[in-house]
Order: sequence, then C-alpha cells, then structure tokens
Amino acid sequence: MKRPRGAPSPQGARATRFARTRGDRLGLGRALLFVCVLSATASADVTEKSRVEVQPPGKPYKQVSIDNSLGNVRIEGHDGKNVIIETIKRAGTDEAIERLRISLVPDPDGTVRITTHADPSPESKPVARSAVSIDVVIRAPRGARFDATVGSGKLEAKNMDAGGELDSASGAITVDNVQGELYTHSVSGSITINKAFGDVDAATVSSDVALDSISGQKLVASANDGKIAGRRVRSRDIELTTMTGKITLEAEALPRGRIVVSSMRGDVEVKLRRQAQTAMVVRGRGTKVDLGSTPVTVLGKWQEAKLGSGGEATVVELRSNHGFVQFLQLAVIQ
Repeated sequence: MKRPRGAPSPQGARATRFARTRGDRLGLGRALLFVCVLSATASADVTEKSRVEVQPPGKPYKQVSIDNSLGNVRIEGHDGKNVIIETIKRAGTDEAIERLRISLVPDPDGTVRITTHADPSPESKPVARSAVSIDVVIRAPRGARFDATVGSGKLEAKNMDAGGELDSASGAITVDNVQGELYTHSVSGSITINKAFGDVDAATVSSDVALDSISGQKLVASANDGKIAGRRVRSRDIELTTMTGKITLEAEALPRGRIVVSSMRGDVEVKLRRQAQTAMVVRGRGTKVDLGSTPVTVLGKWQEAKLGSGGEATVVELRSNHGFVQFLQLAVIQ
C-alpha cells in the first residue's frame, strides 16, 4: 500500500532518528530517550516534529552545545535535570525530509552535543539549502552552560544561570535573563541582550547591538558598521566602540569604574548617574564636544570636566574622530 504523503514511515521515526554514536555503544549515554514523532503536511511543505528527553546518567548536565546551520535555535532554562530537545523539520518533499539529520551525543563529562546536517543523495537532484530547515528548541537545566552556533537562523537564549557563547553568521541573536559570562558574536546579525548578570562581550561586524539592564564587572560591545544602544547599564568597566554607527549609553557610574565610549565617525551620547560619594572625571574629544554645564578644562584636543569629590574617581572617556560628543549627568544617588 502506498504511504500517504507526510505520514510516518513503517519504521517509525526513521526520518527524525537521532544518530547513534560510539558513546551509545560504550554505554556512555545511559540516557533515557523518550521520542514522540508527529508528521504533518502543509500545502507546499512537508513538516515533521520530534521531541527527545535526555535523562542524565549520573551527575547533572553541565553544558549544552549545538551547531545548527539549517535553522533557528532557542535555548531555555528550566528547573528539572533533563535536557528536552524539540525539533521541527521542513522541506518540499518527503525525500528531502528523509535527508535531514539530527545527531545527539550525551557525553559522560556532563555535556550534551547536538548537530544538524543534510545528507547528500547521489540518486536524486540537489536540494537548495534555502528549501529545507531544522528549527531546534532546547530546554536545559538552568545551571548548565550553553554554546550555540547558527548560520542565518535566529539564535535565542533565556533563563540560564551559567553563561555561555552564541555565534551567528547573519541570524539575529537575542538574550533574556542570563547569568554568568556571556559572549555573543555575529557577522551581520543584530544582537539584543536584556537582563544579563555577569561579564558581557558582544560583537557584530555590520549590524546593531542593543543592551538593556546589564550588571557585571565588565561590559564590552563593538560594531564595525552599526549602532550601539545601552540603557540601565551597571557595570564597573564599560567599553563601547563603533566605526560608523552612533553610540548611546545610559548607565550608573560605579566607584573606581572606567567607561570608554569611542567611534570613528558616529556620534557619542552618554548619560550617567552617580552615587553622592563617587566622583567622576569626564574627558571628551570630537568635532563638537558638550560636557554639560560643569566648568571644562581644555587639555590639547581634549576637554575635561570633574564632578563630585571624594574617593577614587570613575574615569569616563568619550571620543569621536568625525562626530559629536555629548555628556549629561543624571540624578545623583544619595
């Protein structure tokens, strides 16, 4: 009997099976895998969904790693011990769906590694990368570190407590409510980080960086051809740089802090609040410099203003070779 289009094969989850590995044969992945496979057919697409739950063989999982060049990735923290992986495969034909593969390797060191790829098929015509996709959602223990890479797909991480690293070629990166050291890098994808508690390093070549509610010892962000916008930032050491894009920053100057905001051709606009016992030394350099109503001292090409007194001052350095520099002191915190 001919199998209806999009229906599961007689062998069950053949199209969505997770590759067996040497680790499985050695008993390294004594994880319990619970798989539920659903198939559906759209008017122009074949879609297959799967769900896999991986139970740790002994000690808790400490890291989740995924490399998915075929679609989106979302990583969410939860309070359980298991790693739950949900996937959606899309392609134009059943044959193309059969060639999409997901590999899952639970290692004894507490790492879960996931990769995706499309098998070549010499018997059939090539399928364009844009005609197939695999979207992956990972629900992992909050205490696990994450490491994720995508191509043009969206990359998201939220509610994780051990930090991680996110890399994309052209896909947008979004982070929400993450603790620990965070590294985000993209070529042409935008970066948005909301509520990060720890050191942050965010870099993109030709897109924008948006930062909101950042707390940690160090914040570094750069954009070659893009804007940087930061608000509600509370890091002791801040360094924001662009080549052509505007930089805006609203932050609190912490005692003995260091804030450097620099652009080659973009304007620089910084608004800072400070505690009453924290002094600030603000230096600005640009085609036009406005350091507010505080008396300014001219030191060569630099202008300098001092605000407050007492203790070791926070140093603020603002510069733009071909743009305007503006500084404004917000409320003083008593």
